[in-house]
Amino acid sequence: MERQTKHTPTERLSYTVDEACAVTGLNRNAIYRAITLGQISTFKVGRRRMVSTRALREFIESKEREASGGAAA
Repeated sequence: MERQTKHTPTERLSYTVDEACAVTGLNRNAIYRAITLGQISTFKVGRRRMVSTRALREFIESKEREASGGAAA
């Protein structure tokens, strides 16, 4: 009997800067400004600058806290 496995969609672990723009709705200038200010951490693979899903989530969550009057990150 053949074993069946469920295929669940996997979340991406990282994005290029252009892909990060697409998933967040921010433009390139906003993403690069946040990178320069140390608000989004990145890493390089070869010549490509990558942004982890975790870094994007942390950035968005910190902006949500700022907007709701919580502690700024």
